[in-house]
Amino acid sequence: MLIVLLPDDLQDDSLERASLHWWRLERDGSPPEHGQDNLHALKLRFAGQRLRALAPATAVSLYRLTMPVRGTASIRAALPFALEDQLSQDLELLHCVPGPRRSDGRLAAAVVETASMERWQALFAGCQWRLEALIPLPALHAGETPDQGLMIRRSPWPCVIPQALVTARDEEPVLIETGMLGLWLKRRLGTLPEDDRIIQASGFSRDELDLEADSAVDFTHVPTTVDLQGALGYCLQPSPPLNLLAGVFATSLVAPPWRKMRPPLIAASVLVAVLLAQFSFEWLILARERDQLVASIETTFNNSLPNSRMVQPVTQFRQVLEGSAPGSSGQGGGELLYEALGVIAQTDSASIKQFRSTPAEVEIELQLASFAELETLRAGLAAKPQLQEILQGADSGAEGVTARLKISRRGS
Repeated sequence: MLIVLLPDDLQDDSLERASLHWWRLERDGSPPEHGQDNLHALKLRFAGQRLRALAPATAVSLYRLTMPVRGTASIRAALPFALEDQLSQDLELLHCVPGPRRSDGRLAAAVVETASMERWQALFAGCQWRLEALIPLPALHAGETPDQGLMIRRSPWPCVIPQALVTARDEEPVLIETGMLGLWLKRRLGTLPEDDRIIQASGFSRDELDLEADSAVDFTHVPTTVDLQGALGYCLQPSPPLNLLAGVFATSLVAPPWRKMRPPLIAASVLVAVLLAQFSFEWLILARERDQLVASIETTFNNSLPNSRMVQPVTQFRQVLEGSAPGSSGQGGGELLYEALGVIAQTDSASIKQFRSTPAEVEIELQLASFAELETLRAGLAAKPQLQEILQGADSGAEGVTARLKISRRGS
């Protein structure tokens, strides 16, 4: 993930050449790389990286408020009016974002000018790089609070004017210019009870804080410094608190709406792919069965009508059975075959080896037990006045007698 720090003096005419400090974080929060460059150069170098930004402390103010309402929508609606007494600007010119509730039950909130949000939005829109989150810089130190009083340390963040980081248990972190720190500190100490006027300082002396004449302040030097890596780890949260990309700015800067539809779209794509595969498999099976059926029809046609060319087999078979094929006369070949088979069925040992039928005649090859049975069969056919039988040949063998008969109607 790439983290960029927006500069304090970002103006409309300097968007293209604005130089940003950046850190590239690993999943464990360690920053293996950092530097300073403009956003277009960063886009070319880290095009595949997720991007989050830090809003400078001079542009964003953090507050802690007592909010009795609990619903998210109710808090969002009531927040501007709860901050009205603490703000000197028109609420219509400000962007207010509610944050999490702290350990004392009060609600954290961030306030930034709408004009600043629009300038930052234009900066990232200009290079077509989607920003996942925009976090106030002081909010990264919300977990570094002393047990009592104030903790003052030098800010590790790059800035034109040196700053000091002030954290307290009952207030949100603040980044103050070191030149204004003494005046700000006197005003802040004036709001604290006497037993809570404790200052733990790192990198500042009592004289630098203009506290040499205030003996009521318990001043202590501490060796701790600001953990920059730990503060950057705050940005790795899936949904970091106090994200300024909310409300009217959430539409254009947060994840596009179609991304929420990715799971159902992926499921639909998988379903369509499975259905296509199933339809393709069924089509192949049906195509194979069709080919087998066509081959079976051709075999049956060639065996039944060897001297005919197959054009429309169903129609041709119907014409043959009905005697309506070209060149046929009288009754159909189907009835002739039926009458001949009725006589053959009366001979127990007779079996048909093959036959060929036309509307005018039927040629049958039979297997019989003996010549006597053959003569009996011929006598039965001769007894039919409408049938005429001609013996085309007969052979005897180990299995009996094989005879070939031609049966037609008399007078045909």
